[in-house]
Amino acid sequence: EDIPGVGPKKRRDLLQHFGGLHEVLRASAKDLANVPGIGLTLAQIIYDALHSH
Repeated sequence: EDIPGVGPKKRRDLLQHFGGLHEVLRASAKDLANVPGIGLTLAQIIYDALHSH
């Protein structure tokens, strides 16, 4: 799924940081913001995009 501001590198960084997609989906916006290169604003965008369905 395309999320504004998240390209292949950030997607890979998120998956590596959390260990997989399931863990990324379980993460809070604050958890996502702890990934290097992901600030709190982008973390909230990612969180909202992953939980909007």
